[in-house]
Amino acid sequence: MSEEIVLWKLKDQATGNEMDIKTPYVVREKQIPQRLRIPLYVQGVIISDDELAALGLERVGYTQDQVDEMHYSALYEVNPDLETRVRQYKGYLDELGLEYTATLDEITTAIEGSETLTDTEKTALALKIKTVYDAITTNLEYCGSETPLVDTCEYLAKLIQYLPEATEEETATDESEASETTEETETEE
Repeated sequence: MSEEIVLWKLKDQATGNEMDIKTPYVVREKQIPQRLRIPLYVQGVIISDDELAALGLERVGYTQDQVDEMHYSALYEVNPDLETRVRQYKGYLDELGLEYTATLDEITTAIEGSETLTDTEKTALALKIKTVYDAITTNLEYCGSETPLVDTCEYLAKLIQYLPEATEEETATDESEASETTEETETEE
């Protein structure tokens, strides 16, 4: 008896039926992955949470504080110099005893009304604050702001509120800058 195969057939594993090897096709149901655009809204209303889950999606809610924290953290991440400038600006407001929502007019009034500063020191402080304020505007423009002047005014209090914690190195740098500022002022007198 020869072990050589002389007839080939196709066997349907599901039914056990055999077919001629020359059978040109077979009918099968087959899932074909296809990229589809699946609408998430029907008549202006988002689909149900169950329908979203079937698509591998879920709704996630954020409070205004969480939205602000993400927004301002992203600004600091995009431009690390922004953190330095905002920290300087915050220091000047603290030095003047002003709220972080203080406007430039309120800052000017506080500087002019200061009884502890000489006229030269008042001018120097006003110039420093204006320089830092302008640097913040430039940093916001670098971050992609289309209206950096307006955004500086609107964002400053929140930028201070969401200012990242200072590292020991930054604290030492801030203290050395403050002492340099004091030395410069004393030298000018």
